[in-house]
Amino acid sequence: MAAQVFRSFIARMAKATNSAMGGNPASFRVRQVTSVSEVSLLLEWVAAARGLPGVYDAESFYRQDPTGFYLAEVDGVPIGGISWVKYGENFAFGGHLVIKPAFRGKGYARRILEATLEAPGMSNRNIGIDSQPHLQDTYKRIIGVQSAWKNSRFRGVGTDSFKGVEREDNPVDLVSAKEVDFEHLCVFDTSVFGTPRPAFLKSWISQPGMVALAAVTTTTASEDDECSKQTKIVGYGCIRLCVESYNDVNFSRKIGPIFAESAAVGSQLYTALVSTVPLGIPFYIEVPHTNENAMEIARESGLELVFETARMFTKGSGPGGVKCSMIYGLTTLIVG
Repeated sequence: MAAQVFRSFIARMAKATNSAMGGNPASFRVRQVTSVSEVSLLLEWVAAARGLPGVYDAESFYRQDPTGFYLAEVDGVPIGGISWVKYGENFAFGGHLVIKPAFRGKGYARRILEATLEAPGMSNRNIGIDSQPHLQDTYKRIIGVQSAWKNSRFRGVGTDSFKGVEREDNPVDLVSAKEVDFEHLCVFDTSVFGTPRPAFLKSWISQPGMVALAAVTTTTASEDDECSKQTKIVGYGCIRLCVESYNDVNFSRKIGPIFAESAAVGSQLYTALVSTVPLGIPFYIEVPHTNENAMEIARESGLELVFETARMFTKGSGPGGVKCSMIYGLTTLIVG
C-alpha cells in the first residue's frame, strides 16, 4: 500500500513538472492551509532557502491566525505558498512567499499574491511585508506597499569569552517571562508592536528551548511596607532554536524580539540572551535602522551584517503606535 501511494505521488509530481515545463496545461490553485503540519511544510521550504525559521515557529504562527496560510498546488502537488497573518481588524503581515526551485520563473509567485490578496478578511487592512531590495519595486506594483524603514540581519557566534555586563551596570532585574503577569506582558508587547497578539505571544514564550526574559523594576511605597511592592515590565527578550541549514547537525539561535524602554535595558537583555548561546553556535538578530541605539549594540558586538530588508506597508508606517525606538530586535521577518 505504501509503495502504491509513493508511486502515485511520484506520478503526480512528474505530471506537474511536465506541465510547468510546457507540456499539458497544469491545474493551478491556491488553498488555505488546514493544519500546523502544513505550516511546517512552508517553513521547511523557507529553511531550504536559508530563511532561518525557528524550529518550533509553526505552532506559534498558526496560533495567531489559523486562516492566514496558503499552499499553491499544480495538479494537486504543493509547489509554493504564502502567509498573510492577521492581527485584530486592521492589520496583516505577509511572509512565507516561497516557490519550489523547479517552478520558479513561471509567474506562480505573482499568481499566489493576486489570489491571496483577495482572500476573505484581507480587504481594507494595512498590509506589511519585509522585502529584499531587488523585489521592492515588484511589491510596490502588485501590493501597493511603500518603504517605511530598513532592517538589518546580523550574525554572531557563541564564545566562551563573552562576559556580558557587570551586575552593578544592570539597570533592571531579569526574570523568566513566564514569572510575570501575562496580561501585563501583553500590554507591554502591544505598546511596542502596535497591535495585540496574545495567542501568538503565549505560544511564542512557551516554545521548547526558548529562553524568554522579562526586564522588571520593583518599587515600594516604603521600605517597611513589603505588601506595597509593585513590579513594572520595562522590556522583554527571547532567543530560540532555529534551522541554520539542512547540512548542520546543530541548531543555531535566533533572537527576537527584544523590546525595551531604554538602550540600557535593551543592551542588558541582549547580553543576557547572547550569553546562553553555546560555544561556536551561530546566532542571529534583526534590527531596525531607525533605532540607532540598537544598531550601535550590534556594531559594538562585532556582529556580521548578513543582509538588509525594507519594512513596507500599504498604509503609513505600520500598525497604530508601533515604536521602533523600543525595538532592539524584531520578532521575525515572516510575521512581523
